[in-house]
Amino acid sequence: MSDGKPYNKRDFIRTFNVIARHRHRYEVFRDFVMISAISLHNAVNMNDEMEQEYLQIVGQYDTGDVQGFCELLAVLVELLEPEPRDILGGLYMELDLGNNHTGQFFTPPDISLLMAQMTYGGELKEIKQPFITISEPACGAGGMVLAFVNIMLQNGYNPADKLWVQCIDVDRLAAYMCYLQLSLWNIPAEVVVGNTLTMEIREKLYTPAHNIGGWDMRLQYRRVQEMIEHSEPQLLEVDKVELITEEPKKVPIVNSPQFDFGF
Repeated sequence: MSDGKPYNKRDFIRTFNVIARHRHRYEVFRDFVMISAISLHNAVNMNDEMEQEYLQIVGQYDTGDVQGFCELLAVLVELLEPEPRDILGGLYMELDLGNNHTGQFFTPPDISLLMAQMTYGGELKEIKQPFITISEPACGAGGMVLAFVNIMLQNGYNPADKLWVQCIDVDRLAAYMCYLQLSLWNIPAEVVVGNTLTMEIREKLYTPAHNIGGWDMRLQYRRVQEMIEHSEPQLLEVDKVELITEEPKKVPIVNSPQFDFGF
């Protein structure tokens, strides 16, 4: 931040608690997350419906409260700066906003990091593929993905170039929390508001890093390679010619490929 002061969660909570005191704290937290995520999304990929939602939310607050939201975002950026870790999930629990009736709890960052290190620490020491993909079917605020990114960084890899993520959560606020934190850490990702078990999709958002990095084409190219590798031997050469000579605009863009954890 401009004043050079180190910030901590207490600064976020202190600023948060004076915004629209007449409103329920859950509503204020939700509105902060929503307008911050929409701002990042629409800066790269304008969506009129999201913009209208942004204006509708902001219109419920006075100028001082809107300025408070800007300060909260600045503090969040500062808190995320040292390393990728779930800041919003921890704040959500610390502010006692979790829903105990639905079993909504956010895994502490240190536990997420330990799990990522134990599961993938060895495999991430050397990445031979152009990039890897992971899918998080119940992403919450993105804590496990951020822990995975942390391990990648420790091994010297840039996740903006070497990683693509699909995140899904049934809770809209949690999905937007995930989107906000992955966007701020420049992680190429598709974030889905929906139900993994029923395959219901209500919303689909792409982080700025996904759009700026040309990930639609990168994912498409991988699918083409997989098609070639799995073609029948007698058709392989024909397939290659067709795929190479076909005009790019005729190749369908696949926006939501399904991936599992793995490489």
